[in-house]
Amino acid sequence: MEQNLNDKPLSNMQIARYIESLRKEMNFDDEVYGLVKSDLEDGLTQEQTEKYLDKNFNIGQMRVLSEGLHKEIPEELFNILHNNKLSGNQMKVSLEFYEKGVPVETIQEAVARGEKPVVMRRLYEEVLAQLSKAAEQYTQDSEYVKELIAQMEMVVEKIDYQEKRYDALNKKLSDVEVLKEDKEVTERLVKENEDKDGIISHQQDELNKASSTIARLRDSIEHKDKEMERMRDRIESLEDKIMSAASDDQKVAEKEEKAGPSEVLAATDNKETVKTLADSQAVPPMYNGIPVYYQIPVTDSAGRVIQHLPVERTERKSNGGIAALFARFSFKKKSRADIVKLVASGDLVPAQLVQIKSAIEKGLTEGQLVELINNNVSAEKMKEIIEIAVLENSMAG
Repeated sequence: MEQNLNDKPLSNMQIARYIESLRKEMNFDDEVYGLVKSDLEDGLTQEQTEKYLDKNFNIGQMRVLSEGLHKEIPEELFNILHNNKLSGNQMKVSLEFYEKGVPVETIQEAVARGEKPVVMRRLYEEVLAQLSKAAEQYTQDSEYVKELIAQMEMVVEKIDYQEKRYDALNKKLSDVEVLKEDKEVTERLVKENEDKDGIISHQQDELNKASSTIARLRDSIEHKDKEMERMRDRIESLEDKIMSAASDDQKVAEKEEKAGPSEVLAATDNKETVKTLADSQAVPPMYNGIPVYYQIPVTDSAGRVIQHLPVERTERKSNGGIAALFARFSFKKKSRADIVKLVASGDLVPAQLVQIKSAIEKGLTEGQLVELINNNVSAEKMKEIIEIAVLENSMAG
C-alpha cells in the first residue's frame, strides 16, 4: 500500500494500483473492493476507507460506516458505530436518527444497553418528540421576547424625542429669561413644559411596565427550562423501563427454552386458571337488579385527569396495611411474603412507604413493585415512576 498518499484523495491511476494491491494483501468479496473503489472515486481518502476495512464487518456494516464518512459524522459517533459490534440494522437506525436530531449521548446509551433495532427506533422517536415539543415552546417564548423588546425600543425612542423637545423648551425659557420677554409667552412655555413632563412621566411608567413584563417572562423561561429538565428525567426513567422490559422478555424466553414439556404444560394450566379466576371476578356488583360500576380518576403531575380506571368495590377486611393490599390485589402468599420482606429489610423512609402503598393500590404488578423497592429512589421520583407505570399498564390492557 502507498502509505505516503493515504491522507489525500487519489488519482484514477493511484486508485487502480491501490485496489490491485488490496486484492493481493487482503481477501475480501468483490462488493467490498467495489465499495472502496467507489468511495475513493467520490473523494474519500485511503486512510478513511481503511477505517471500515475489517474482516469482522460484513458488506452491510461497511456500507453504513462508508455513508457516515460521506456525511462527515463526528468521530465520536463513528467510533460508537465501529467499536461496539453492532449489526448493520443497529448502525443504520442510529445513523438515521442522528441526522434527525437525536443527540450522540442518547445513541451511546442505547448502544451500551444492547437494544434491538426496533427498541432503538422507538426510543429515538420518543426522544425526538420530546425535543420537538420543547423547541416549539422555546420558539414561541423567544418570539414573545422579541415583540416586547421591539415595544421597549419604541418607548425609548419616544422618550428620547420628548427629552429633545424638553431641552428645546428649556432653551427657549432661558432665552425668555435672558431677553425678559413678555409674561404671557413665559407662562405659555411653562405650561407646555409641564405638559411635556406629564408625557415623559407616562412614557416612563410604560417603560417600567415593559421591564416588569420582561422580568416575569424571564421567570417563565426559567420555569420552562426546569420543566424540560424534568421531562429529560422522565425520558431517562422510560428508557430504564424499556431496558427492564426487554431484559424480562429475554429471561422469559430463555426460561421457556430450558423448560421441559411438563413444565410448559403446567405453566399453561396456571395461566388458564388465572384467566378463569379473573373472568369470574369481572361480574360487577348488583343493586336492585342493576349492575354498579366504580371508577377512579388517574391524574398527571400537573393534577389534570387523563383517564378513569374501573375498580371493584370491596369491603374492608380485618388485616390492614401493606399485607391487606397484597391480599386485595391477589398476590400469591410467597410473593406477598417476599415483597413485605423487601419493604421491611429496606432502608425506606415513611414518604417512600406511602408511595409503595399507592403503587399497590394503583395495580402495579409484582415485578414493577420489586423494581420500585430495590431501586430505593426518592419519594418524589417514585411518584413519577408510578404514574408512568399506571399509564403503561392501562395502554397494555
